[in-house]
Amino acid sequence: MMIVRAALAALLIVPTFAGAQESTPPTTTVAKPSFWQKVGGAVKDTGHRITQEISNPGSTKGDAFRPLSPGASELIGMFPQETAGTDGAGKILWPRVALTAEVWGEHQECWTFRARIWTDEATNHVERFEICKSSPVKVTNDIGQVGYAEPNRMMFATINGAMAVYTRPTTGAQGTEGPNPPDNLFVRRVPESLQQAQVPFLGRLLMVTGFESHISGANHSARMWLAGYEPSGNRG
Repeated sequence: MMIVRAALAALLIVPTFAGAQESTPPTTTVAKPSFWQKVGGAVKDTGHRITQEISNPGSTKGDAFRPLSPGASELIGMFPQETAGTDGAGKILWPRVALTAEVWGEHQECWTFRARIWTDEATNHVERFEICKSSPVKVTNDIGQVGYAEPNRMMFATINGAMAVYTRPTTGAQGTEGPNPPDNLFVRRVPESLQQAQVPFLGRLLMVTGFESHISGANHSARMWLAGYEPSGNRG
């Protein structure tokens, strides 16, 4: 009799245990990201970072050209590339720009310039700006894309060889603030070390103004030149 009761008890326990198992909620499995999902996320993050770097190049340096005069700078894009041929043939006379280094030095990162801008033989005004030799220049291409660039070695050679080929009269070897240019646009009678130190600054300025295309190849415009240096501006 006791054996029969034990068997009945076992039969009662089994259904109850099975019912408890069925009431347990199913386990949810989280799918791991695939290799391509991981790569895609990394590319997206990298693209965002690169965009930020392009938008804010050299975060501790900023752009190479920094206007000091109030308002937008007139010098930016003053010499459009499409007018280089006409300008180089001496058919465009104005405006002209005479540059004077106000704060400078062979070992200085940034120089301050005074630009005397001539709109005709009797009318001029002054604009001041700072330009830094290790910073990039903001440039816009023909389809409106904005990026950053720096002068190349060929531009450095162009600076030292830029001459007033078609423009007359000139002031000869002496650079002045205008309205007429000297024979050699950017080479003044200064120590050779200073002559070399000025090239990174002037190279960036040529890019900012667009004058690089007006003194390269067959183009020999003389509408921008270096007048000289303020003696009191030397910072070493």
